[in-house]
Amino acid sequence: MQYAILNADGQCINRILWDGITEWQPPEGCTAVPDPDSIHSIYTEPQPEAQSDPLATMTAEQKAALLALLQQ
Repeated sequence: MQYAILNADGQCINRILWDGITEWQPPEGCTAVPDPDSIHSIYTEPQPEAQSDPLATMTAEQKAALLALLQQ
């Protein structure tokens, strides 16, 4: 049967197949809960939103003017 491995915060950090009989223990501080329907998805850290390039919307002339200002 499939089990979800939950950490102390209740976040699923892994899923495993375990017969429930073979000697095994989840990692320290974690709990194994039956999850035959895969309702616990493995938690991943949210990724910061990609920062858009402020120069991407500028024209070549605007970029040249900005570069000239920076070189003064």
